[in-house]
Amino acid sequence: MAKGLKFVNYLGYGIADLGNNIAFAAVGSYLTLFYSDVLGAHFDENTSAAWLSAVTAIMIIARVWDAINDPIMGWLAQRAKPTKWGKFRHYLLFGGIPLAFSAVLMFLPIPDMSLAECIVFALITYIAYGMIYTVVLVPYGSLATVMTRDVRERSRLSIARSIGGGIGGIPAGMLFPLLVYSTVIDANGEKVSELDGDKLVICMAAIAFVMIISYVTAFFTTKENYEYPHTAQDTDLFATLKSLARNKPFVIMSLAGMLLIASSMYITSIDLYLFNVYYRREGMMTFVTIATYAPMVATIPFTEAIIRKVGKKEMCLYGLTASVAATLVMAVWRIPNPWIFIALCFLQGAGVGFFTLEIWALAMDVIDYQELRTGKREEATGYAAFTFMRKIGQAIAAIVPALLGAVGYVASKGYAGQSSETVDGIYILATAVPLVMFVLMFILMLMYPLNKKRDAEMRLALAERRAAYDSANTVPEDDTAPAVEN
Repeated sequence: MAKGLKFVNYLGYGIADLGNNIAFAAVGSYLTLFYSDVLGAHFDENTSAAWLSAVTAIMIIARVWDAINDPIMGWLAQRAKPTKWGKFRHYLLFGGIPLAFSAVLMFLPIPDMSLAECIVFALITYIAYGMIYTVVLVPYGSLATVMTRDVRERSRLSIARSIGGGIGGIPAGMLFPLLVYSTVIDANGEKVSELDGDKLVICMAAIAFVMIISYVTAFFTTKENYEYPHTAQDTDLFATLKSLARNKPFVIMSLAGMLLIASSMYITSIDLYLFNVYYRREGMMTFVTIATYAPMVATIPFTEAIIRKVGKKEMCLYGLTASVAATLVMAVWRIPNPWIFIALCFLQGAGVGFFTLEIWALAMDVIDYQELRTGKREEATGYAAFTFMRKIGQAIAAIVPALLGAVGYVASKGYAGQSSETVDGIYILATAVPLVMFVLMFILMLMYPLNKKRDAEMRLALAERRAAYDSANTVPEDDTAPAVEN
């Protein structure tokens, strides 16, 4: 019998991603800035360039290593015997609480460290955070596949996750710009704003508290309704990955998901420098965040109806068309007014918002397609491979410090002291790179084969296969057993 989800289940699943993303957004937005403007504030011009190059190398190494961990974690979670809480749900507690503490540790503003000490500190704390994040994220994504088999409920879970993740992004996007800067007097006697490491670590401690509350709440409000007994057999990690590599929808969606997270993290990180250095209006990042996420929030009530009408692939294509158009205008026109730039951020966010809302439902779709191809339900390994590509996307976004070094950014000069070439270079970095990413996403979605018609055909074939399996493995009732008196 189908086990329908209740509102509290959607709420709990969404709250878990609030816990994930409240730290993820802060790390994605402010860790690079923390490295460059707090840890690297006392470096001279030559050492600053070396430090920014080291930061890029650290982030790429950590994220590639983190990506490698994803399939391993998925394989381990797939093979692990279920506990009394289920197969995936308990990771919310056992991984989530250590994750909260590691998120704070990365932002400790230790003063006057040497270049070598900064490198060691950043490498150890960042890798630790990434590995613990994997312990939470991979089982959490797989949790949705054992909560429901219904395609509409899965779409609602994806939307709930996107809502939770969107709310989790509010502190870093809207509150941090108002809380983590301090006014100081520069060398010319003028009042300027700069990132305050002490304020930043206090805000991260508050975020850690919210993370713990979120994971505990999610643990008690989610439930695993299906065991998928036909996947209880041992799984071969490398054979599964080889099979996934031949799954065209999976490959395309993994690449698109990689670019989606890369563009999101890159834009969030580089826009801080754009508004700090180019527009000299660091407080306006709050409005950038509102403009980016408000259209996505506004479309949530209509998303399910749009999907039924046009399909997931088609909805994402229409949205990406708007994002490409808005970003093209940003890149071609050197926009002098920050409010005009923010207005285009609204259009950009409205377009990619459809893709963001449905990315996890699409991930489950391509894992379903893998089951149809192979007859095996290996959701944890498949999901881990999908998140592996997203981690590669994070590694791509980590190129920001190196690009800043390439255009001559030096933290010790302050926001007002950068050269005109650096200021112009930051604008180009903030517009041209996202444009390339959005165009590539659009092309990939054109190639994605699971349109509305083929997706419906897949659902029907899977339902028939699962019904046949359930029928063949149902233990018949013993008609000779004595009746039980009431």
